[in-house]
Amino acid sequence: MNSVLSGWAGLWRTAPAAAKGMIQAAVPGTQRNIAVKMRLQRWGAKGFPFYRIVAAHTRSPRDGKCLDYLGTYNPLANKHGEKLVTLNIKRIKYWLVCGAQPTPTVAFLLGNANVLPAPLRYHWKEPKNKGKGEEGAKE
Repeated sequence: MNSVLSGWAGLWRTAPAAAKGMIQAAVPGTQRNIAVKMRLQRWGAKGFPFYRIVAAHTRSPRDGKCLDYLGTYNPLANKHGEKLVTLNIKRIKYWLVCGAQPTPTVAFLLGNANVLPAPLRYHWKEPKNKGKGEEGAKE
């Protein structure tokens, strides 16, 4: 049994950096191989969402048991037009070093707070008119 486990551990050590995720590649040699995601857990009433940012096992349900509470996010703007986010930076950095992968929404929130590099966002370009515009009519 021990030889099988050591074989799997060796497989994880030899995996390419791209397969381990962007955070594990950014902080080499300090991560543990655990299946943890940093994601949003919904709270609040119907029509009035409020989210907790949590570290949870990947197979646990969205609103189920979590390993650690990392902050909150209120997507509804207050009277000043602000969407409030609170973060426990120390615990977030701990889970990132342990290998936790943030979901795209959490990565966006952490990017806005300068905890992670801002994730790339693709902006769609309008299709070009092929000779049907004003220039096509002039010729």
